[in-house]
Amino acid sequence: MFWFHKGGLSSFTVIVNAQIMRHFNIKPEILTIEKLEIIRGENLLISGLCADVRPGDVLWIQGTNGIGKTSLLKAIAGLARPDGGKILWGESPADTYGFDFVAYQGHHDSHKSDLTAQENLEFWQSIFNTRTDISNLLERVNITHLANNRVKTFSAGQSRRLALARMLLKNAPLWIMDEPTAAMDQAGQDLVTGLVDQHVKRGGAVILASHGAPEKIGQNTRILTIEGQST
Repeated sequence: MFWFHKGGLSSFTVIVNAQIMRHFNIKPEILTIEKLEIIRGENLLISGLCADVRPGDVLWIQGTNGIGKTSLLKAIAGLARPDGGKILWGESPADTYGFDFVAYQGHHDSHKSDLTAQENLEFWQSIFNTRTDISNLLERVNITHLANNRVKTFSAGQSRRLALARMLLKNAPLWIMDEPTAAMDQAGQDLVTGLVDQHVKRGGAVILASHGAPEKIGQNTRILTIEGQST
């Protein structure tokens, strides 16, 4: 079951206007999710999900552990197939090209532990085909001093900061974040809040999940609560 903390909405839409097109260098398309259904094993986690996020909005997904938040985020990010419903970018299936415009930060950081922070970002730079300045990204997440350290020596909080840098590297208009402040100290939590706030003020959109009550980020933050049987 789903309900919005503020207002009911009919479809999940990320509208990329001309200003965002210029900033992110993308086409004017719309990402739409309609009547999404996700099943895990014998459990129906999500059914009939419709929601709406516009440029400058934050959609914060709440729910207890095991309720389906991660499964939902992965489906939106194109990392897992939903069992029903539609995900479209414009009028085309989103997996055709729409997910190029989505940056995903999972609950697990998935770094290459034997590589340095610099090398990890260089690897993803080649995958994303971007020329974003890596040194600038490391500075933005406050781990410049760790650039040449192997990731396996990082603390959990430092690893999360590197994951943030990887997400920034893609320069995507839609961020999808799973428990972004997990393992973060207060400074790290403030960093996440600041980056999200900057992103939406530039016309980006953010979908993130947490089992706890979120701190409101900006004026357009909405809360979507998932309720049901835990798995």
